Amino acid sequence: MRPELNIFSQAFAAIAACWRYFFGLVAAIYVLETVSVLFDLGTGLTIARAFVEAGTVFYLCASLLGLDLKSKETSKKYTGFMIRYILLLYLPVFVVAMVVVFGAMATSAGGLQDQEFFLVVMFLTGGGVAFLTTFLFGTVFPAHLIGVGAGIGTAAGRSFRQAGYMLLRLLFGAGSIAGLGFVILIFFENIGIGSDPITPAGAPNILGGLVLLLVKLVVGYSFAVFSVIVCRAYLKDLEERGELPVAEADVFA
Repeated sequence: MRPELNIFSQAFAAIAACWRYFFGLVAAIYVLETVSVLFDLGTGLTIARAFVEAGTVFYLCASLLGLDLKSKETSKKYTGFMIRYILLLYLPVFVVAMVVVFGAMATSAGGLQDQEFFLVVMFLTGGGVAFLTTFLFGTVFPAHLIGVGAGIGTAAGRSFRQAGYMLLRLLFGAGSIAGLGFVILIFFENIGIGSDPITPAGAPNILGGLVLLLVKLVVGYSFAVFSVIVCRAYLKDLEERGELPVAEADVFA
């Protein structure tokens, strides 16, 4: 960690430190979403996206905490990390999104205005749930990697203690960048370009592919900012409570 950097600069530094993993995961989800245009992957795409997001946050947090990304000890922690990510962050948002979608199907006649309305509702409700869960449970991820205070209840208590540090940074840092990705997506959909790299007929759509790539990079950067915030909040809380591991204090400083 480099305390002289703000959260946005530190996020870029974290991406640079694990760029092979970061861009590899972005490329993986890009390919999956491209294939999904031709072959509806359904739930498979949702599961794959969850794995990719969990992996992105995992490598970003590990690099921020000074862990060896290539070591077996670090790799072994991914399974528990991924399960926590899906249950605490991904699943609640997914459930809310599904509730809104089924509500739209039950009450909407299928008009364009109705579809756009429910899309906005899904974004706002999903965004609210995502913000709440990232605030409450975000510090569980660096805690799992370090092995100090890794319980879910402990993480929630830590988040409340560090609310002054986390809330605005999560909202206007990670949250606003993730929202920017959604705005970019809607903008290009409305002007007729879309975000599909390939048409349903199999023809390449270069502009749509560039839009999808831009959105995935923006969302990936929001994960980096999120990782910086929760890692700094976690280490700040450990230091304030005198629980920062002495052997690793220089790395975390």
